[in-house]
Amino acid sequence: MRIPSEIHDFFGVEEGQTLLVKGMPGTGKTTLALEIMSSVCKKMNGMYISTRVNPLRVYAMFPWIDEIIPPNNVVNATQKMLLESLKNVGKEGSSYEVVLDFFKTFLDQAEDMDDPMIVIDSWDAVINYTAHILGDAQHSLEQNICEFARDMGIHLIFVSESADLMPLDYIVDGVVTLKNVRMTAPLSGENRPDGMTTRYSREIRLDKLRGVEIKQKIYTCTLHEGRFCYFEPAIENISPQIRILSDVDRISDPSADCISTGISDFDKITGGLEFGSCNVLEIDHGVGKRYYQVLTALASNSVKNGRAVHIVPSIGYQLTPRDVFVPSNVMVLEPGGDRDQWYETLFRHWDSLRERTGRPILNILGLDSMEFAFGYERMLNASSQMFQKWKETSDVNVVVVKSGQKSIRMTSHIADTYFVIKELNGGLCVYGLIPRTEPYYMVWDEKRNIRLVPIV
Repeated sequence: MRIPSEIHDFFGVEEGQTLLVKGMPGTGKTTLALEIMSSVCKKMNGMYISTRVNPLRVYAMFPWIDEIIPPNNVVNATQKMLLESLKNVGKEGSSYEVVLDFFKTFLDQAEDMDDPMIVIDSWDAVINYTAHILGDAQHSLEQNICEFARDMGIHLIFVSESADLMPLDYIVDGVVTLKNVRMTAPLSGENRPDGMTTRYSREIRLDKLRGVEIKQKIYTCTLHEGRFCYFEPAIENISPQIRILSDVDRISDPSADCISTGISDFDKITGGLEFGSCNVLEIDHGVGKRYYQVLTALASNSVKNGRAVHIVPSIGYQLTPRDVFVPSNVMVLEPGGDRDQWYETLFRHWDSLRERTGRPILNILGLDSMEFAFGYERMLNASSQMFQKWKETSDVNVVVVKSGQKSIRMTSHIADTYFVIKELNGGLCVYGLIPRTEPYYMVWDEKRNIRLVPIV
C-alpha cells in the first residue's frame, strides 16, 4: 500500500469523510491526493476539480489515474473557467450561495457513483478567485460543502497550499501535512561543509483522523517515479550477527574490477566496490544493530561468488555458532589482548584466506571495537601497517565507524567511498558523502532482499 494504513482506514470509517491535505508548494500534495483516490476509490468513481492545470495536463502528469478518473470527471476550474461558470450558476450572483451552487452541481453528479470521491485542488485558489463574491462568508461556504458531502456520502479532499492552522482544520474530519525536511547531519558532520552533509527528506504528518488510531504521527515518504509512497518503520527484530545466508539470490560482480555489495540498488549507486579500495560505512545514532543486514548481504554474496571474508566485528556483535559459518573461507577475529600480537594474527588470517581462494578477500572491520580495545592513539599507530597491507594487496575493505568516535578522523582521509546509514522516522536511510548522493530509504522486497528507494 502506498498510503499510510491510517489514511486508508479513515476513509473506511463511514461515507462522506472530509480530508484536508496541506503543505507548502512542491511537497507532493496533489500526488498524495490522487494516490489516496487510487487506493480508496473504485474504478471510474473519482472526480478531480483543478484550479491550476487543464485536464489534458493532469493526465500527462499523472497517467496512472486514467482508470480512476474518467476524462469527463476532470473539471477545469482555473480562474477564467471558474468565473465563467459562476456567471451561469446563480440567479442572484451576489453571495456565497453562487459558489456553493457551483460545487453542489458536482456533488449531485458524484452522488450517482458508488462510493465516490472528489478532490478540490487547490482550495486556496477557489477562495482567491471568488473572494469578491464570498466576502466574509468563506467559512460558511466551507461548512456547508462539508455538510453536503457528509449527507450525500461523498468523500471529499481539500488541497491547500498553506501549512498554517486555519478554520478549515476544525471543520474537516481529517488533516494531513506534507513537508520537505532538512535531515540532521551526523556528529561527524560538524567539521564538514554544509554542502557535503546537508540532505533533505519528505515527511507526511497525520495531524487528525477522526475515528482512527494514529499508530505513528510522522512517516517518511517519496515521490519516486511520480507516485506517492510512504515508508513503514523497520521495527522487526534484527539478529546481532553478520550471517552467511543461503536463501537469497546471488548477485554477480558488476565488473572485473570490483565486487558486488550484495544489494543490486547499491551496486547501481556505487558501481560496486573496487579492488584495493577502502569503503567507509558511518553508523549514526539510533540505527542500532539494523545495519548488520547491509553487512550480511555483502558478506553472503561475496561467499557465494567464491570470495573469502574476514570480519572484525563491531561492538555488540555476537559470535555466530560455528555451523552458521559453513564455508571454510570465513573467519572472525575479535579485538583484544596485546595489540601487536593481535595485528599479527589479523595479518596471518588475511594471508591464509587469500591462499585458500587464490584471490583478493573481503575485509569487514569494526573500528569502534578496535578503538575500544586498544585506544584511539595506539590503534592509529598500528593501523599504518594495516593500510600498507591494503596497498600491497587488492583486498576490498569495508570499514564500519560509529558517529562520534575518534576513528572517523582517520577514515575521512583514506576513504574511496563514504556512506552514512541514518535512522529516519523508525526506518533506515543511506546516503553517500563520497560520492555525493541523495538519500535512499531501505526497504525489503517479498524475497527479503534489500531495496534502496530514492527519497525525491
